[in-house]
Amino acid sequence: MLIPVRCFTCNKEISSLYEKYIELLKSEYTECEAMNKLNIKRMCCRRMVLCHVDIVDKLLKFDTIQDINTEL
Repeated sequence: MLIPVRCFTCNKEISSLYEKYIELLKSEYTECEAMNKLNIKRMCCRRMVLCHVDIVDKLLKFDTIQDINTEL
């Protein structure tokens, strides 16, 4: 889903860094280099960014209203 606004452990704001992190990964930075460049130093914050799974695009493919209408 959406990345949490703040780290669960230290309460540092991390949601604004996620898009920049993805852009750095696309420009061939490693995960470690991208987090260092964005100044994400704490292990808890690194965990929040690294382990996030973005599934919003996959969920938007399903049209539940249309599926309900076809079943009737």
